[in-house]
Amino acid sequence: MGHSQSFVLLGLASALLFALGAGTANAGGAKCKSTSGDITNSGSDGSQCEADVNSPGKAKAKALGNSDASAAAKTSGNASAKATTTSVASAEATGSGKATATALESSDAGATAVTSGIAAASATTHSSAGASAQTGGKANATAINGSNAGASAEHTATADASATKVSDASSEATVNGSTAISTASDNSDATAQSTAKCDATATAKHSADATASCSTHGGFAKVTATNGGSASGSDTVAPVCTPNGGTAKVRSTAGNCG
Repeated sequence: MGHSQSFVLLGLASALLFALGAGTANAGGAKCKSTSGDITNSGSDGSQCEADVNSPGKAKAKALGNSDASAAAKTSGNASAKATTTSVASAEATGSGKATATALESSDAGATAVTSGIAAASATTHSSAGASAQTGGKANATAINGSNAGASAEHTATADASATKVSDASSEATVNGSTAISTASDNSDATAQSTAKCDATATAKHSADATASCSTHGGFAKVTATNGGSASGSDTVAPVCTPNGGTAKVRSTAGNCG
């Protein structure tokens, strides 16, 4: 990413630049906003920002506290990135997509939206989040307190991944009407995958492990594990539940356990 300070421009050139985009640097960080062209800036606190638009499109980026934020948009895309306290945020939107990335407190967040996709990634406190959406898909990834979350959706599918307190969550949905939702908390792992018009949901809490997948039209798999338990389920294979002193539960079109 290139960086430069704002310059005072005169006459028509100044008015045109203000209309198309603006970069602002101050003691509070750096801000960049553009509707045409590449705007870069840096703040006295070590922060850097970039907003790059290949018209039509909208991009804005804000960085604070020695952070880095970048947003890029083209062909009617809308991208927004925000980073604070030694964090990195990146958002890219094309083909009427909308991408939002927010990274706070030494975290990383990246969001990519293509062809009317909607992607949002949010990471807080030493966490990492990534979201990717295309062809009308909706992807949301949220990671908090030393966690990792990733979500990917396409063809108007929906994917949501949420991880808190040193946990990992991953969701992928690839077919029109499919849904994949993963939720992990307190040192747990949750994975959900949907590759047909079906629903996969995985929830893990308190050092647990949950995996859910579906691949047949109308199928479903709902998997829950808590307190050290482990569970996996799909819509085509018999479920597995291992409580390990906690709980493990599966409800699916291929069978139940727990």
